[in-house]
Amino acid sequence: MGKCKTELLAPAGNYESFLGAIAAGADAVYLAGTKYGARAYADNFTEEEICEAISYAHIFGRKVYLTVNTLLKDEELEELPVYLTPYYLAGLDGVIIQDMGVLLTIKEHFPHLALHASTQMSLTGSAGAGMLKELGVVRIVPARELSLQEIQRIKKESGVEIESFIHGAMCYSYSGQCLFSSILGGRSGNRGRCAQPCRLPYRIGKADEEGGECYPLSLKDMCTVDVLPALMEAGINSFKIEGRMKKPEYAAGVTAIYRKYIDMYEQNGKAGYQVERTDRDKLSSLYIRSNMQEGYYFKKNGKDMVTLQSPSYNGSDEKLLQEIRKLYLDKPLKKKIKLYAEFTVGKNAILILEAPNDKGEVHQVRVEGMPVEAAMKQPVSEENIKTALLKLGNTPFMAEVGDLELTVTGDVFYPLKALNELRREGVRELIKTFDPYGRKLSDIMDAAAISNDANGYIENNMLTRMVNYKSTKSQTIEGVRILISSKEQLLALKEAALKPQMIYIESELAQEKYVYISELKSYGDNTEHPCKVYLALPYIVRSADTDSLRPLLPIIREADGCLVRNLETYAWLRGIAYEGEIALDAGLYCFNKKSLDFWRERVHSICLPYELNERELNLLTQDVLRLEECSSLEQTVYGRLPLMVTANCIAKTADTCQKSFHDQTCYYLKDRYHKIFPVTIHCRYCYNVLYNSLPLSLHEKIIKAKMPFFMRLNFSVEDYDQTAEVLAFFEKLLQGNRAEPPYREYTKGHEKRGVE
Repeated sequence: MGKCKTELLAPAGNYESFLGAIAAGADAVYLAGTKYGARAYADNFTEEEICEAISYAHIFGRKVYLTVNTLLKDEELEELPVYLTPYYLAGLDGVIIQDMGVLLTIKEHFPHLALHASTQMSLTGSAGAGMLKELGVVRIVPARELSLQEIQRIKKESGVEIESFIHGAMCYSYSGQCLFSSILGGRSGNRGRCAQPCRLPYRIGKADEEGGECYPLSLKDMCTVDVLPALMEAGINSFKIEGRMKKPEYAAGVTAIYRKYIDMYEQNGKAGYQVERTDRDKLSSLYIRSNMQEGYYFKKNGKDMVTLQSPSYNGSDEKLLQEIRKLYLDKPLKKKIKLYAEFTVGKNAILILEAPNDKGEVHQVRVEGMPVEAAMKQPVSEENIKTALLKLGNTPFMAEVGDLELTVTGDVFYPLKALNELRREGVRELIKTFDPYGRKLSDIMDAAAISNDANGYIENNMLTRMVNYKSTKSQTIEGVRILISSKEQLLALKEAALKPQMIYIESELAQEKYVYISELKSYGDNTEHPCKVYLALPYIVRSADTDSLRPLLPIIREADGCLVRNLETYAWLRGIAYEGEIALDAGLYCFNKKSLDFWRERVHSICLPYELNERELNLLTQDVLRLEECSSLEQTVYGRLPLMVTANCIAKTADTCQKSFHDQTCYYLKDRYHKIFPVTIHCRYCYNVLYNSLPLSLHEKIIKAKMPFFMRLNFSVEDYDQTAEVLAFFEKLLQGNRAEPPYREYTKGHEKRGVE
């Protein structure tokens, strides 16, 4: 049996869902307010509802976690302390985060608030988890693509709490590594507004072959009720149910079934664990996409994980929904209390309330009302007093006549209004006793600035930021950094007139016998400005991958630096005492100044994020540019943007596992509008990268001499001719000559529009 009680964590998109989840047995509920949540289109909660939910949950020994699991722009980050203050004071149990700037801000202002790292942080190993633990994170939600064995290893080696998904919808991409919705339609998954293009039909293509229309990016929903014992024995701390966008009946119904089987295992062990078919049927009747699967816990990937025929929901059994509503939603959970009241003429009215907590301890409060008067005519009856004091309808408490012990001495008069206020005060005080933290405003750093004039605090900070901002003066940094992914591209670069200031070479390519780091360094102007060579490490690095990276160490140490694309890689390099330079790729997001400053202290170069527009990038980097430290910043001006990094494999879905080393352009997806999205297959590390149908091109910034950062050209699926043409085009631009791009169609990405 499990060594410790496993938390059952339920979703709530609104207050009714929250009450249903608590009534159905959730140990904790995660929810979002009006800002910063990764489900912007859920109903979400008002400030008052969140504070009420926190108090209500604590009465029953449950917890509430708030999602702040999106990337925040600077003006939003400045508002965060004000936003969180009422929830912190109400006793919020934890915050789920994605953004490094959010982590640092909460740690600075609310040092006693528990930080949980969202699955949006793409955490895949113990090195990254350990790094976050050093920064104050107490719990991580690892990438959903990890096996149970990998999750166990993370917990054992890092010592952090683990929260894992056990039920609900599955993203095809590693969470936090998806730009599909953002680039195609401006609705960013990193900002809680995903339009789910993964649920649309595509055709899988390979060379001259093209399959029929299907749904290759739509994973079946997860259901782990049959394997719960294995997950519990693994020591996972919290079982998380996905579904804040779904109806209250879903939250309550799914929670109730998992509550039943968690309790069954804890009471009877593995030998006494057996799932009833009727419960499986109920789960499949609650907003599930065509069949269910157990996620990645025991499977690397596979065609059978995908809803190839239809991504739509099966619908729900209306009879089951009515049953769930009757059991958990129509009557919220109430705590039984006892009351003791005394009304004696000439003395203050006394009311004592008692309620047990989940540990069996009794909470007691005593409140006094106005003095009891002698009745001049008709005394107030004991029945009327009892009726008023037992009127607990809108509170978390309940009591019957037998739960009230009433003492009335003499003929007394006590106004009904005063009776009601006495009861309300008693309830308020009793609720306070269940607050496990007893936080005060003085606990918050800079509390005076936040509380005395919240609006002024925000406006003044924003005003300072705007006053300090100066439009970036027109300039173009001389120096190009180029990412190379294939032998053909490497040959084109060798023969090009364009001399790079830095070359990023994909690690898979660097391991080929014909690639020599020393030769690559000669591709630049090696008389005055030797070309630096960085090894571009994988987009995703998991526990097994860190072991396979060790053979790369001689190449890593020969190169000038490494390009890292995930937290695990950075932490791994730090763990092996790597002394070379480190460049940060765009997927480790620097969306605000706090995150930018955090990484600038730790790496030599940063590729700016793809989802900020030109003005936002200038605001973000103004301090760096003012200090003339622009060499630490680069912006991608050409290349197909990686829309998805996936554990599931298009090649395996279309055919069988290729088990090849690196098959760059073997597959593509074609959408309904006949747009082609190339897919590169990375068998060494077992992941795919899905690229945009059009290349990003910001050549107009070079023409207008408005490029304040180092320019980066990313080559992914281009052949020799395409690479040579692009290199020649940018060489002309940098020489001050006008030229037309060699590609007819391109996108400017978010350079003008940005994301909401």
